[in-house]
Amino acid sequence: MSVKTITKFLVILISIPLAGQDLNSFLREVAENNPEIIAYRKMLEARKAEARTNLYPSGPEASFGYMPGSGSTAGTKKTWSVSQKFDFPAKYLAMKNISRNTISLAEQEFELGKLNILLEAEITAYDYHFRKRLLALYEKRSNDCSVLLEAWKKKLEEGETTINEYNRIALELSAVRLRKSNIEAEIKSLEQKLLYLAGGKINFPEAIEYPEDLTIEPDSLIKIKLLKHPAFLIPVREYELSFSEMSLGRSSGLPELMAGYSSEILPSETYTGPVIGISIPLWASSGKLKSARARVYQAEASMNSTIEKLKSEIKREYAVMESLKSAINDLKNILKSSGSTAAPEKALLEGEITITEYFALISVIYDTEERLIETENEYCNIVSMINDYTLAERFNGL
Repeated sequence: MSVKTITKFLVILISIPLAGQDLNSFLREVAENNPEIIAYRKMLEARKAEARTNLYPSGPEASFGYMPGSGSTAGTKKTWSVSQKFDFPAKYLAMKNISRNTISLAEQEFELGKLNILLEAEITAYDYHFRKRLLALYEKRSNDCSVLLEAWKKKLEEGETTINEYNRIALELSAVRLRKSNIEAEIKSLEQKLLYLAGGKINFPEAIEYPEDLTIEPDSLIKIKLLKHPAFLIPVREYELSFSEMSLGRSSGLPELMAGYSSEILPSETYTGPVIGISIPLWASSGKLKSARARVYQAEASMNSTIEKLKSEIKREYAVMESLKSAINDLKNILKSSGSTAAPEKALLEGEITITEYFALISVIYDTEERLIETENEYCNIVSMINDYTLAERFNGL
């Protein structure tokens, strides 16, 4: 076997999706290998490390002085001192609260970033699945048109039909093949997106299970998301962080203490003993508390606004979901009453209807099937969006 043949074989092998992988397995690969999630995780570690800095007093200060005298009787004066500065305990407590709330906020932002990527992966997997179904529908439609065109070609050669009828079938086949080609291009694009989302893995989600119908009411769903969804928790953490910063601003007005030990050595005598001091921030903290209090009010207003907006979005998504569910049932009933394409085909072959009437009849069936596939796709996507908080639970710790 030549190198060229082996290369072609490997390219074909890599391009073939491995069948049988379910959606959860694919999403697990995304959670473990997605480059954006990996970057988010590294950023979380960096933010945690940064939040844990500057929580303790700065190190002690030491100094030494060597001062020779200028007079004939003067000797050399030596001094040394060691001192440590301290803030009031309230300031350290406020700083630790800021650190804790900063870490909590960083964790929720990481969870939201990961959740959004997993949701995008799930929706893309559904888009991929339903595009494959749509492709199968157009392959059937293309095959039917090809068979019909071949039959009418023979009829045309035998003088049993007109060129107009033959051209009508050829035109329909051309339109179907164009749509089929566009769907194939969409599938290839979705495959590339799935590859990226899964971190370069070649397993595509083939075994897709439809999400279960939601029975929970919107108000109950909102209560659950208030406790679990990072998008709801982030504004709460931001408010708590601003409140901690206000406490720090309040403690910045407290005096700073200093304690140490110092010595002054002269040729004839030595002075050694403890030293204490106090620093009163009369001007340094001016305006800090007022600014911190304003940020608390802004964070509170932002928190309330964001949460109300998210609640409204859930109710909107829930209404869309119910509308799509109703549309799916209607489309299924239409298909059930319309029957299959077998009856129009039989009527055409027996001469009961014309080519134009035939295409008018089967177009209704095929178009309804296409709308059903697209509506089911939209339904699965909206259920995924409503139910997105479960992604964080299912892939927690990854």
